[in-house]
Amino acid sequence: MFKIIPVLNPDGVERGQWRFDTQGVNLNRQYTNPSSEKHPTIKATKEYVLKEYESGNVKMFMDFHAHSTKRGCFVYGN
Repeated sequence: MFKIIPVLNPDGVERGQWRFDTQGVNLNRQYTNPSSEKHPTIKATKEYVLKEYESGNVKMFMDFHAHSTKRGCFVYGN
């Protein structure tokens, strides 16, 4: 079974920003200690993935995304 989590920065992407939200925060740097108020999509995603992992439901995860200075896409995973 696949779980797909789409855009974690919809407000920033709407304004043409890839990593930064509307407050100027780089959301890619908030996974260690995300805040429910400041980084709700990151916090919810982290909690969901950890819960699934602890239940033994995560076999692999991948991050698909475009890069602002590279053409096409690249893949990063464990």
